[in-house]
Amino acid sequence: MDNTNTNPERIPELDPETANQLLNNIFAECEVVPNAIPLETLESWGNYKKTEFRLGRIISYIVLVVLVLLPLLFFRPTIIAQRTNVDSTDNAVYEIQVKTLLPVDGVSATIDGIPVTLERVNSRNYMVAIPQNGTLQIKATSVNGQYSVKKYEVTHLDMDKPELIRSYTENGYINIVVRDTYSGIDYDGIAGTDSEGNTIEPDAVDKENETITFKIPSQPVNVIVPDNSGNELEILISPTE
Repeated sequence: MDNTNTNPERIPELDPETANQLLNNIFAECEVVPNAIPLETLESWGNYKKTEFRLGRIISYIVLVVLVLLPLLFFRPTIIAQRTNVDSTDNAVYEIQVKTLLPVDGVSATIDGIPVTLERVNSRNYMVAIPQNGTLQIKATSVNGQYSVKKYEVTHLDMDKPELIRSYTENGYINIVVRDTYSGIDYDGIAGTDSEGNTIEPDAVDKENETITFKIPSQPVNVIVPDNSGNELEILISPTE
């Protein structure tokens, strides 16, 4: 029977003795010192080196991944805050955006050290309304424990009541000159109250000269002069004026 291998992809295996003899013949033909190491030993060493190479390659991949991810342990979030109602003197509304590659663990805000409530729009956007002038401090923390702090100065909020400039009487009337620097006087809200609880309206209002005129009362009248931010000035009008 013909045992010739007809499959070109199949290579016949050699027994160790024949392989050693073949290797020695090759050395002799090349005039090289004959091999003194058994082929079994060479094969075992080659298999060991293959395993060692695979292990080294796996370790290299792990080290590479660690080096890529290591900067994330020290990555800090970025805070961007912008006031949306710049013309308002009642409060300051800020939109806060936190930019970071990692999830946000928490965001907080204070005004002059006093905590304020944040409105969460989504995981990285917030809003806050500040009711007073001062230093707004925003702190954002990522899940890696790193945090950033930004400070903003809140100004031009009207926290002061209107100012009494002067008053004078003329022809049975008292004229009150008032001024409010930021939001302005709320002239429609000006009213007086006497001791019996009756409401006394101004007899005249001169917005250009910031003057309010009342008839000199027969009994004390407490006049409230509000500004457009809700601050109020109280003035007592006496019958003796």
